[in-house]
Amino acid sequence: MWDRSVRVLVALLFLMGVAVAACARQTPTPEPTQPAAQPQPTKAAEASPTPAPEMKEVKITFWEQENEEVDVFLDELIAEFMKKNPNITVERVHYGNEELRDQFQAASLAGAAPELVRVPNDFAGPFSALGIIAKATDVFDQSVLDSYISEALNATRVKGEIWGVPDNYGNHLMLLYNKSLVSQPPEDTDALIKMAQELTQGDVQGFTYNLNEPFWLAPWLGAFGTWPLDENDQPTFDNEGTVKALQFVQDLKFKHKAVPEECDYNCMDTLFKEGKAAMIINGDWSLGGYQEALGENLGVDVIPKVTETGNYPTPMTGGKYWMVSKAVLDDSTKLEAVKTFVGYMVSAEVQKQWIEKFKRLPSLKELENDPAIQEDPILQGSFKQLLLGRPMPAAPEMRCAWDAMRPNLEGVMAGTLKPEDAAKAMQEAADQCVAELGKSE
Repeated sequence: MWDRSVRVLVALLFLMGVAVAACARQTPTPEPTQPAAQPQPTKAAEASPTPAPEMKEVKITFWEQENEEVDVFLDELIAEFMKKNPNITVERVHYGNEELRDQFQAASLAGAAPELVRVPNDFAGPFSALGIIAKATDVFDQSVLDSYISEALNATRVKGEIWGVPDNYGNHLMLLYNKSLVSQPPEDTDALIKMAQELTQGDVQGFTYNLNEPFWLAPWLGAFGTWPLDENDQPTFDNEGTVKALQFVQDLKFKHKAVPEECDYNCMDTLFKEGKAAMIINGDWSLGGYQEALGENLGVDVIPKVTETGNYPTPMTGGKYWMVSKAVLDDSTKLEAVKTFVGYMVSAEVQKQWIEKFKRLPSLKELENDPAIQEDPILQGSFKQLLLGRPMPAAPEMRCAWDAMRPNLEGVMAGTLKPEDAAKAMQEAADQCVAELGKSE
């Protein structure tokens, strides 16, 4: 009789334990910027303590493609987040830009993708077409999405849907100059060419940029009245604007000798940091490193307007966006961890650090008029250029445009292709790619 009572008591205690565990699983994840609030013990609680339910431990991984300086900063943010959220472990994995795109697609299709990627906005095109990322509206509350600058958020809009949330806005090219060599930046391309010629002496190059990279061609396309994709997201290269833009960059090299015979990103970057390039065109991601290298000699302005057209170049704008693997939607624990982590990484607290450390403009409405931007001449110049920019298309067809532009731009800059032939070749290659893209959908 006594043994039976004991068994009943043990069973009741077990059922109570299951109920407590169930409650623990339903406990919401605390806000990312603050540790979970701990109740203050009362005298009654001290007499009969009730253990608080433990947060379920979870690990999430994100892939990114930043430079080394930013990776150090990302690791600092991760460490601070995990300190505040000890139940969530975050792992960062670095890839090159193209490698990340290809690896995430392959890993997703194999069911082995990371929970998150932090990438430029145009990755939304191929990722959404493959159905491997979640819609932002399936992950984040509308009140969260409404807190962003609309242009920043819409940069990942594909077929009416938003696919990512940004922790900064910009990712745009601009004119950077060394004040010890340039007292006043040029207002138009005629002045740019003349200054570049005069300043190129000895081991100093007057002007340079990433000559063979299509992203650096885009601003000139805009200045000559064209763009890689039309309003229907179809490639548009076989036109007068593209021909003139290609002729312009070819003339910079061969006719005016205003740029080096060869110079890629590393060449441009090194020359400028060493004080051996008077003017370059580079993006907002480089501002922190250049300010460290040049100090008060760093100048920032808009890319000079094209004298022939009277139009300012239109660099592509975007930012770095957090995109969530679609598989996360099937795991409520990981989904809550992802929301908590991303919430911290895009917070005003963190975006202010991006402004201070790397001169990157914010994506949140509340920070648009922050004194850190209004009182900083470098950020003022960057913001001035941002207003002249144009969002980078996020549609999948943009990948076809990039792939068509690269080899033909290289041919133009090598002097082996005439601009008109290159424009036609770009159109043919892009059209063929889009046709094949349609068949695969």
